[in-house]
Amino acid sequence: MRRAYGAVGLMGAAVLVLGGCDALNTDKTPDRVRNGTSELDLTVTGRPTPGSLSITEQVLARLKARDADGLADLAAEDKGSQGDAKRWVTRWGKAAQHPVTAHFLLGEKESTVDVRFTGERAALSLLLRDNGYDDEYGVVLSEND
Repeated sequence: MRRAYGAVGLMGAAVLVLGGCDALNTDKTPDRVRNGTSELDLTVTGRPTPGSLSITEQVLARLKARDADGLADLAAEDKGSQGDAKRWVTRWGKAAQHPVTAHFLLGEKESTVDVRFTGERAALSLLLRDNGYDDEYGVVLSEND
């Protein structure tokens, strides 16, 4: 009898240890690495908020990766489509491979970020929208806004 309880106890302990492994194996990859923004050669001027800086970094990372799907996912509600994102990637994807400077001009509900890529004459002007005053922005991709 004693051996039966001992075997059951050991199996129970093994199940607890193996079951608890999920809690120990959480992904500890920093957000900047996971979302691709750690590889950006970015200089920031002006006064960004954490939210406006984060969305700008993500837009630049998607452009650098030439990821139109990911860029479309960052669009402000009803202010961008897959086609708009593809046009942005076509226009700015090559420039995004170079160092970039982002100058932040903050407003209350909208912010503008003037982006200059090294070697590119034209500037990319990002219009960021915060729909809920919660410092979570989306980027306006559509040209008719």
